[in-house]
Amino acid sequence: MSRTKLRFQYQQIAQEIERQILQGELRAGERLPSERLLGEQFKVQRNTVRQAIALLENDGHISTRGRRGSFVIPPIPGRVGGTLVVNINPGSGPNGTALFEGISRGAESVGFRIERTNTDPLPNSLLNRVPDPANLPPDTAGVILWPHQPADMDKLRRLNEALPVVLVDHRVTGVEIDCVRFDDITGGKQVTKHLLDLGHRRIAFLTDEVFADSVQARWCGYVMAHEEAGVPCDYRLGMMYQCIDTRILDLTLKQLICDPETRPTAVVCSNDLVAFTLLGILSSEGLRVPRDIAVTGYGNTTPEYTNAISLTTVQQPFYQMGLEAARVLIERIRQTNADRLRAPLDVALPVSLVVRGSA
Repeated sequence: MSRTKLRFQYQQIAQEIERQILQGELRAGERLPSERLLGEQFKVQRNTVRQAIALLENDGHISTRGRRGSFVIPPIPGRVGGTLVVNINPGSGPNGTALFEGISRGAESVGFRIERTNTDPLPNSLLNRVPDPANLPPDTAGVILWPHQPADMDKLRRLNEALPVVLVDHRVTGVEIDCVRFDDITGGKQVTKHLLDLGHRRIAFLTDEVFADSVQARWCGYVMAHEEAGVPCDYRLGMMYQCIDTRILDLTLKQLICDPETRPTAVVCSNDLVAFTLLGILSSEGLRVPRDIAVTGYGNTTPEYTNAISLTTVQQPFYQMGLEAARVLIERIRQTNADRLRAPLDVALPVSLVVRGSA
């Protein structure tokens, strides 16, 4: 926490509690007083106390455990800072940038150094590389991975047994590792329900990453929204691809559109880039959005662009994901391997629907 002059009450409260922690007045594992008691002690409202607690948690001094309260985090035995190895694909665009900024903010504020690693597949390999613990910097304290599918599950397990690992954005099916992701089931439900509420009854689902856990969650939300609305889900409208060949997609769409029984009136796309591809094909076919067919994206990847083309989408807060991933990893670093491996964490962050003109 910065030692410069503080101007806000919540910062002053956080600094006083931090002093108590560093001087041993509040010991590792000890529960902080309740928000009500802290409010009475510092003569402030609960919202100010909550801001102070959030600052302390972000700086790695405490851990909030739901209704159980906030607890002092023990220092890392024999370690001050260290290196956190982070893999974020350089081609991940604005989402990757925001994610990395969040991780850096959460980690560097408590003395950790960030080192990026490249996990792109080697020549003649389909699997993305998983860092080898033996080849990481000697002071590596933990690893944050944005995994790709398919993944080398055996190497992931070995890495997680050697070091604390946190996956971001989605899980790897079959591997129990701490994960910070988005609530994509709810996101899929939100965007599909929006279309159903507008009167659409033939809604297609289009993806270019069928094996990704996050996409499968969005598909589940899509199906659940139909079930909750009492609308039959036509599985012929599920266009599931692993990487999109625009020629095949063009032919598939033409076939769907030409058949009165399957012609969709709306398409839920698993991400904004898929939506951009679809919009180009629809334009070339002379179909107008949303008059002839409604289109939705997912991610709000480039808000200035999605807003310019009026794309209805789902907002994912990647910066907050980075902060939370760093917090979870640092908390795990402070635990023993046995405690860490006993119960993997699965943190799902909320998403929100952004309604624009494409639907």
